[in-house]
Amino acid sequence: MGIDTRLTRKDFLFSSLALTLASRASWSQTQSKEAAFTVDDIAAMERVIDFKLAPAQRKEALSSLLEFRAGYANFRKMNMPNAVSPATIFVPLGKQPKPGKKTDVKVKSRNVTLPATDEDIAFLPVSELSELIRMRKLSPVRLAKIYLDRIEKYSPQLLNVISITRARALSAAATAEKEIGAGHYRGPLHGIPFGIKDLFAAKGYPTTWGGAPFKDQSFDVDAAVVRLLEEAGAILVAKTSVGALAMDDVWFGGKTKNPWNTKQGSSGSSAGSSSGMAAGLFAFSIGTETLGSIMSPSHRCRVTGLRPTFGRVSRAGAMALSWTMDKAGPICRTAEDCAVVLAAIHGADPLDTASVDRPLRFRSEIDLKKIKIGYLKDDKALDEDDASNGSSEILKLLKSMGVVATPVNISPVENGVDMVLSVEAASAFDGLTNSPDIEKLTNSLWPAIFRANEFATGVGYVQALRARTLLMEKFERELGDYDIILASDRGGSLLFITNLTGHPQLYVPLGTDAKGNPIGLSLIGRLYDEGTILGLAAMIQAKTQYWKLRPDLTKI
Repeated sequence: MGIDTRLTRKDFLFSSLALTLASRASWSQTQSKEAAFTVDDIAAMERVIDFKLAPAQRKEALSSLLEFRAGYANFRKMNMPNAVSPATIFVPLGKQPKPGKKTDVKVKSRNVTLPATDEDIAFLPVSELSELIRMRKLSPVRLAKIYLDRIEKYSPQLLNVISITRARALSAAATAEKEIGAGHYRGPLHGIPFGIKDLFAAKGYPTTWGGAPFKDQSFDVDAAVVRLLEEAGAILVAKTSVGALAMDDVWFGGKTKNPWNTKQGSSGSSAGSSSGMAAGLFAFSIGTETLGSIMSPSHRCRVTGLRPTFGRVSRAGAMALSWTMDKAGPICRTAEDCAVVLAAIHGADPLDTASVDRPLRFRSEIDLKKIKIGYLKDDKALDEDDASNGSSEILKLLKSMGVVATPVNISPVENGVDMVLSVEAASAFDGLTNSPDIEKLTNSLWPAIFRANEFATGVGYVQALRARTLLMEKFERELGDYDIILASDRGGSLLFITNLTGHPQLYVPLGTDAKGNPIGLSLIGRLYDEGTILGLAAMIQAKTQYWKLRPDLTKI
């Protein structure tokens, strides 16, 4: 459900072998389905997968390979929709709470004054907007109109919204206003407008996945996350831009821009959800991450993003990219807001067999004496976007709060494990790869990736899954008894590791460096223990107040 290719280019593509495979796959699609398959073809395949057979062994294998090819052809005739998942479920390994749905989320109480301008209202966090609505100082209809007007004003320049859900939003806002007026207050999201990444279905509106082949696609259902948020009283105002098929920030409408610097893309693939949050186009948003797609745009756009534990949030009704790696999570102003949104959307869903019930507890202040905090010892920048390249400043801040973190060594990911993602993505879009519509997916690396991975073997894929098991076991040993691991910016090597192990990660913006580049902090938590990392982040944000900064939109 999302990749930032700057993080994965070295792992995925564009070695000479991958380019060769992409070329062969493209050529093979032009050949007759009845073309002969011989032992000479097997010999060529051996060179691709570094596996050697004797001539007699090739003859023995020929009949089985012909059966495989017939099976592949049959699968393509079945036209399996993207929503069909494999009959296997990924289960994160490691210390975790016992099953249970108990939700205990409490934010700091506050007395909020209604700001004088719509601009100031638009940039309030959910925790304050909800109090204004609850006390009937702010009308849900007025708030919805504030955001809808801002979307219509700024999104054409920022290219961060694909569909404005005005009619649905105003109807829901009017209902919320009546309910609250009658004393039926559903909770802290009642009357709060949100945007959602256009990987999620919303009845009555297109669900484009950001890709030209799907720009007219729609589903007659709401995704589970949309349904749960609306049951909590939240109001959908926009379907936000997504890099085509969940990669980067370029979709069929153009490149989503960073409101802080419109010469720059917002990063991806939760491009519009992050850009729109930074621009004050909705009170909170929903993104997805498979390998960096919440962390990277949150960093670029200087907003707070949470990638929950794998399985914490249902993905039913969302585009599948990697069934064993996709996660959905909130992108907000503050950690408190992330906790409030997560409380509404977490839990098991029969339509997503990987989703689970686990308890969720959050407090805006936690007892720092009761948790053990480490920091990534080998904390190196992923690329030029990561300005801080180390946690030294935040360690000073934590020390002033009474926390002393200790260094932790975490082993890097073994080569080839991320084959899991690319093979599953190729499977999810096998129909597209074998259709002329693939040519509509311009300015994207996906066609070459999909074609190359048609040549991946079943043995190789299962070996990658087994290597992933070893990675989870090693990470659990190295994590030891730490509750939180800190790393600068997007988390360095931990970003790759924890997307594969399924552990949660939270990005907290911390202003800019002397050159104006964004800096921030990543907090890695235990499986299903989002509450602890959110609690520490809430304390950091209460002390630093960086989340209150906003871009100058007069310059866009």
